[in-house]
Amino acid sequence: MSKQYSTTEPTTEYHDEEPQSSDGTTEPSVPSPLTGEQLPHLRATLADASHLLVCLDFDGTLAPIVDEPDAAALTAANDAAVASLAAAAPVTTAIVSGRSLADVRTRVDDPRIYAGNHGLELAWDDSIGIHPAASERATRVETVCETLETVLDPIPNARVENKRLTGTVHVRTVPAGARPVVRRLTRTVVDRFGDGDLELSPGKRILEIGPDVNWGKGDAVDLIRAELPDDTVPIYIGDDVTDESAFRAVEPAGIGICVGSTAPSAASYRVDSPDDVARVLEWLSASGVSLVGTGSDTGGYGDASLRTDPELQSDDDRGFDGVPKQWSASVAND
Repeated sequence: MSKQYSTTEPTTEYHDEEPQSSDGTTEPSVPSPLTGEQLPHLRATLADASHLLVCLDFDGTLAPIVDEPDAAALTAANDAAVASLAAAAPVTTAIVSGRSLADVRTRVDDPRIYAGNHGLELAWDDSIGIHPAASERATRVETVCETLETVLDPIPNARVENKRLTGTVHVRTVPAGARPVVRRLTRTVVDRFGDGDLELSPGKRILEIGPDVNWGKGDAVDLIRAELPDDTVPIYIGDDVTDESAFRAVEPAGIGICVGSTAPSAASYRVDSPDDVARVLEWLSASGVSLVGTGSDTGGYGDASLRTDPELQSDDDRGFDGVPKQWSASVAND
C-alpha cells in the first residue's frame, strides 16, 4: 500500500475537550446520537458483510479519561465485550491507540491486532512492524522528550511521556494560565531539536510529538482492512482528533462512532461515554454478529440493548501477517 508523505506545518492548539475534524474534500457534520432508530441501518450494513473489522481506541473509548495516564483501565463491561467479540468467528478486533504498542498490549488482552503510537507501529499476533520514518526519527523524539522534561519541570503538573516513536505532553491538570506557556515551550523545543523531522499536533489537553509523515490511525485501519475478506465492513470507535482519519477510512462503507463529543466529525454516530461503548459492543456480540453474511435486514436477533433505550448516547504489501513489507519488522513479544 503506497502512501504519500507530507511536511505540512501542523497547528499547535490542543483541544480542551471537543475534537475538530478537517477533511480536504468533505465538510464534517455533527454525528447523530446512536439510538434504536439507527438499528435498520446497522442491521443492513452488517447483513451485507462477510466479515467485521472492529477497531477501538483505548483512552476515552474503552477506558475513561483520567488525570494520571498510567492509571487508565478499560471498564469491566468493555473488557468482557471485547473478549466476546474477539472470540466471534466473523469478527477481527483491533486496538488502535496513541499509546505505545508495548503499553496498550498490557491493557487489553484479547485482540489479535494492535496499532500503537497512532498507527506508526503495528502488531498482528506475534509479528511487529514499525513505520520506517518513525524508526529513523525515534532518537530525535527521545531528545525532545528529555529536553522537555527539564524545560517543563517548573510548571505544575506538566508531564512528558516518551513513547519511543512519539511523545506526549500532558496538560490536563496544568493550571489554565500556564498552558499557553507549555505550548510555547514545547513548540520551541520541537523546532530546535527536531531538525525539521518532527511535528507537533493537538489532542484532548495534550500535545503530540511525532515524525512529520502523513500517516495516522486511518492508514493503520486501511492496512488491516486490506488483509481481510473483500466484503469486510469496518467499524471504528474513538474519541479524539487523531481518530478522525480512522473515521474517514471506514466511512461511508463502514460505521464510525465518536465518543463524548458533539463537534463535527467524519463519524456518522456518537455516544456519550465508555459505558455506552460497552453497550454497543455488547449488542454487536449478542445480536450484530448473527446478521453477518445474511444478505438482508432480518430484524430482531435480540436487539433490546439498543432498541429499548432510545437515549443511548451516555500480492500485496505485507511482508508477513498483515505487516507491510516496506516497514522494518521483527517477530517478538513486547
